[in-house]
Amino acid sequence: MGSQVKKKLRIYGDEEDRISRLPDELIHHILSFTDAKEAVQTSVLSNRWKSLWITLPFLNFGEYRYSSPKNNTKFIRHVLANRNRQSDLFELNFCVYNKGLRRCLIANVVDYAISHNVQSLDFGLFYKHQPFKLSTFNSNSLKKLTLRVRLEEFAMELGCWDLPCLTTLFLKYPEFDFAKGNQISNSWFTCLPSLRDLGLENWDLSISSFSFSILDLTTLHLSMCILPKKVWDLPSLITLDLHNVNLPYDMSDMISTLIHLQNLTISLPFIQDHVISCSRPLLNLNIRTNSSHYDSGSGYIIVFAPKICNFTSFGIFATTFGVPELETVNIRIQGWFHGLQSSKKEIYHRLTNMFPGLGNAKTLTFDLESIKALNEISSLLVWLPSPFYNMKYIKVPKTYKQSNMSSALRSYLLVWPVHMVHKTVPPSHILILEIKQNVLLQDHLAAPIRELVDSHNIHQNLSVNTVNMNVQEEHVMEDPVVDSDRVRRSDAPLERTKKYQASSSQGDKDCGLWRGHEVHPEFVCLLDRIMHTYPQTFENFTTKNKMLSAMNLNLLCTSLDNFSKVSLTEVDCEMIDGYRDICAYLQNQGFDVSWGVNRLNYIENLCFSQPLIPELHGIDCCIEGAKTEVQHLQAHVDDAKMNIQGLQARGKINVQDLQARVDYSKTKLQELQTLRRKKMAEIEKAFGTRGTNLAVGLVGDYLLSSP
Repeated sequence: MGSQVKKKLRIYGDEEDRISRLPDELIHHILSFTDAKEAVQTSVLSNRWKSLWITLPFLNFGEYRYSSPKNNTKFIRHVLANRNRQSDLFELNFCVYNKGLRRCLIANVVDYAISHNVQSLDFGLFYKHQPFKLSTFNSNSLKKLTLRVRLEEFAMELGCWDLPCLTTLFLKYPEFDFAKGNQISNSWFTCLPSLRDLGLENWDLSISSFSFSILDLTTLHLSMCILPKKVWDLPSLITLDLHNVNLPYDMSDMISTLIHLQNLTISLPFIQDHVISCSRPLLNLNIRTNSSHYDSGSGYIIVFAPKICNFTSFGIFATTFGVPELETVNIRIQGWFHGLQSSKKEIYHRLTNMFPGLGNAKTLTFDLESIKALNEISSLLVWLPSPFYNMKYIKVPKTYKQSNMSSALRSYLLVWPVHMVHKTVPPSHILILEIKQNVLLQDHLAAPIRELVDSHNIHQNLSVNTVNMNVQEEHVMEDPVVDSDRVRRSDAPLERTKKYQASSSQGDKDCGLWRGHEVHPEFVCLLDRIMHTYPQTFENFTTKNKMLSAMNLNLLCTSLDNFSKVSLTEVDCEMIDGYRDICAYLQNQGFDVSWGVNRLNYIENLCFSQPLIPELHGIDCCIEGAKTEVQHLQAHVDDAKMNIQGLQARGKINVQDLQARVDYSKTKLQELQTLRRKKMAEIEKAFGTRGTNLAVGLVGDYLLSSP
């Protein structure tokens, strides 16, 4: 019996020894997750733990709702008095609900933390109290500051607080005073030189004197705030999080100045119609909606952002994306129905309104409830065209069995014949269905091809067949004067001449003369038009070196011909710079192409000074998609009406639901067309009639029609 007790004591003693042998830094890290009371209580465990808490660099003073003010005051003073004075305090969290603490004690806590070089301070009093001065928190070491207290109103002078190292600031105004007009001042931020991350909650930013101007801010979080009326001056902002903020219908003006914005998160208090337009490099978009005010007739969100790669949605709302290519789309509705009175299945039908604008996504991720919802409305999906023509992966929770997926849902999600490969990758709860794309379809609505062909071989064969045109590669590569478009159209093989010029058996048709210079025959008329419209172009043109002159004339015409075939949707900064370099070279060769430079400047201003052109083209893409969807849906309705008795007898479809979907799509199409007319009016107001003409045409239109 005695040996067993000794054995147990030895085992427990070993375990105690192992804990005691942990370094102080690790024990401090463990205690950082506990309240200060619990940390102090560990001193009774053993001699090893007796003095550990006095050097603890983390102090958490919790709510203390149910303790008497006297006991709380006594405990806080005990901690401050007995803590090692030589140990710095890295982090202090002081968020107390107890009303009985004296103000002098609270001030002593803050002073103690600042005097011990605190780097992170979370300070909140969740009861009505006298406001604090900002100077109370002045510190040379503080890097992160969170204040959930009332702050004293003061004059608008600079230097309201001194925090040279502060990088992260979060200010929350107590909710119970929100209705009194809680205002904030510009001077609160002008004296924070290192500020990069700012969070504001329950503040009124709409006062006329407030201007959002923080040049180095990279992250901004706004929650339940009234937005400022002036344009935001945040040139370095990368991440913007708007939570329960009353947003305007068109958010273009609000975010157009955020030239480096990459991450945008929007949590909507109400499901309303919104236009989110950003021609800047916005990469990640998250939209969260609230079901408590759900209305099946509202909640249509239009997005124009050409650079977006990742989109995450929480809730059910219709959306249209003017985005060329999406990498990942995440659909989340788990928990969204909490408190919703309507039938879930009725709202499930609205889920398909999200998909037409997301059809070019490569990876589609569902949570458990969203994939189950789609499975429940399989009878409707039978009659809907699949929008997913670029899909590579479908991700569902691992708990979802693939055998539960109906054939209708499988056909809706997967456009062409596929092999489904089950793989489990981190995170382990996600099951990936990898789509082996076996056919290359020109039209994603075309009939499926049963013969399976390896896509890699298809691309190789296409490359080989495209190159094989009976054209000798060495002739094309060595002669810069050859018009590549003419070479590709010609069936006659090229032959090398003694002058090292490219010609064919067709003879003189490959060469034309313009004022004694050999040029491509199709360029003769073009040069005459340039001479007629802009005669100053050739006033200083030299003709001493015939070969160089011919090359420069061909370069001028080739560049102008290519430029005249470009639409505004294809224009980017790199293209503008490339044509500017060509113009600079031609200027050095004696050509006056100032008319070309003027057009480049106008096009650059038209495309990049305002987001109107990208928005217009995004609307046009959405309109085309909406028209196609209406046509397909109407065709299915007509087909269903012809077979309505047999279909309804088998319980496969509800024609009324399908007709309601058609009516809904028509309504949204009309809204898009109305939005397009408004956008054209905005373009005409900003850039005149020439701007509206170029917006729907090519950048070279009317360039040679008038001087």
